[in-house]
Amino acid sequence: MQVTIIDFEKILYKDIAISIIAPGLNGYFQILENHDSFISILSNGWIKLNKSFNDKILKIPINGGYLRVKNNFVIVVL
Repeated sequence: MQVTIIDFEKILYKDIAISIIAPGLNGYFQILENHDSFISILSNGWIKLNKSFNDKILKIPINGGYLRVKNNFVIVVL
């Protein structure tokens, strides 16, 4: 799925990922390919991205924001 993570200053990540783990208000949740449409408010924590099965997990610290999933496109605004 295509993932874009932006804050007010720049694009932090714009590439594909097979898995995203993000901190929701009630705990962490995971998004995989072909996830149903979804919007969530994010709390403080780490967004963890896995680009492929062989890659290391990329961790991005966040202080809240929101996440939207639609048609295998994920956008995170911090």
